[in-house]
Formats: sequence, structure tokens, C-alpha cells
Amino acid sequence: MKANFFYMLCFLIVGTWACKNAGSSKISINGHKYTLTKDEPGVNAKEGDYVYFKYKVRAKDSVVFNSEVQTPVVKFKMPKIEKSDPKASQPIMEILANMSKGDEGTITHVIDEELKKQIGMPGVNELFYDVVLVDVKSEEEFNKEKAEEDKVLQEKIASSQALVADIDKNIKQTILDFKTGKNKADVVTTASGLKYIIHQAGTGDKPNSGQMVGVNYYGTLMDGTRFDDSWSRGQDFSFPVGQSQVIKGWDEGVLNFPVGTKATLFIPYALAYGEAGSPPTIPAKSDLVFYIEVNSIK
Repeated sequence: MKANFFYMLCFLIVGTWACKNAGSSKISINGHKYTLTKDEPGVNAKEGDYVYFKYKVRAKDSVVFNSEVQTPVVKFKMPKIEKSDPKASQPIMEILANMSKGDEGTITHVIDEELKKQIGMPGVNELFYDVVLVDVKSEEEFNKEKAEEDKVLQEKIASSQALVADIDKNIKQTILDFKTGKNKADVVTTASGLKYIIHQAGTGDKPNSGQMVGVNYYGTLMDGTRFDDSWSRGQDFSFPVGQSQVIKGWDEGVLNFPVGTKATLFIPYALAYGEAGSPPTIPAKSDLVFYIEVNSIK
């Protein structure tokens, strides 16, 4: 009688409060098996809501993609979830449609031979998507939040851009001193050929391989020509250090720098973009210079 009452309760309040049974396996509308590993009480995400989520993609025991490398939280407007060809389905959206704020779960995607070729994983039969639903907002709430964030970002960009001229001047002077040997005593050279100068020693923790770090950077060629920087965008750059997600010189250098460090890296082309370079901004066999500030371990 108690079990019948429970399922009747779920039936009566479907679409309002979720009765999801954490830990039990279920099948999504297009045949993907999923399990909620954490089930918080609340309203399921629905079409038109903005879902704030994070996810990892696993193949066997390896993580092949982590959304936090690109952005701390993905923000996406929920589409209508309908029955369709499983090949064209969206497993992540299908599990999100069965989640409420704070839920965590995994959905399985059985892949065919064609998809195996497309992703370059011939020996993989399944992909596992580990999803965390951080928040759910209405379109009105999302638009209000975005307007506030845009205002803050523009103010931050303006403040950050005001620093660019001095950074450019300083890095050009550092390069000149490096070429003339004036700052030779400050240059640290590693076994790989990476060279760096510490301008300010950090007092925070030193990152371990695999940890997400946030850095600001200003990159130039050896003649001082700027090709990219984070200050112009008003936000630092996050990446998992030591995981080959950036050039080798960055991985090696940042692993040596505690949070708070300000340093200039002199990176030989073999530890940067190699013989080919990265045209048109970075010519072949280009040694690179990066002024970086390590802001955080996330």
C-alpha cells in the first residue's frame, strides 16, 4: 500500500516536483540509459528554461572532454525533448530534462561505427556523460542576470585594457634586456630549454598536474610583436595544467609558479608551435615570449 501511494504521488505531481529515485537506472526518451547519482528535491528543467551545467565525457576509464576547460558553467536554453533518431539525439539534454537544480548523473551514449570514425575512437563502444545541473533559471531571470554580468564585464574590460599599454612597454623592455644580457642573472633555464624570469614570487599554493589554473597573459614574438593577450578581453584564461591542453612551455612553466607569481616565459619554438608555427599570427619556427600572472587554482 505504501509503495502504491508513493507512485500515485509521483503521478499526481509530475511536472511539478521530481520523483527521480537516485541510483536507479532509467531510459531516456531516445533510449539512452541514465542514472542520477545525486537527487535533490525540486522542479525538473523544462523547455525554455536556461540550464546551468557542467559535464565530462568519458570513454572507458579516461576523461576525453571536460567542459570546465572551456567555461566554468555552460548556460543553455533547454530545447523541446522529442522522440527522434537516436543518432541525432542529444543525450546531455535528455538527462537534463530529468534533473532539477543540484542533481548529478550519468547518461550513456552507445556509438555506432560511423561516429567512432568521426571522433577517432575505433575501440570505444560507449561514451559516458557525467552531468551536474548547477542551476535552472527562467528566461526573465537569465536575461536580468546577463544584463548585470555584461555591465560588470564591460567595466572589467575597460579597467583591464587600461593596463595593456604598460604591460606592452614592460615586456618589450624585458625582451631587450634578455637579448643584450642585462637581465641574465635573473634568467632560469630548465633542462627542456625553457627560460623564465620571476618578477614577483607568488606566496600561494603551487599547482599540481591536472588542476585548473587561472592566468592572465600577454604573448609576443621575439621582436615584441603582440599576437594575443587576456587583458584585452577583461578575463583570465583557465586550463588544466600539465594535461597538454596548452603549449608545452606553458605547462612546464606554470607548474613551477605558485599563485601570485608574475613572470616572463621565453619559450623556444619546439616547446611552442613547432616548426610549422600557427599562421598567420605566428610564423614558422617562432620562439615566443609570454608575460603571465598566475591568479588562482580553481
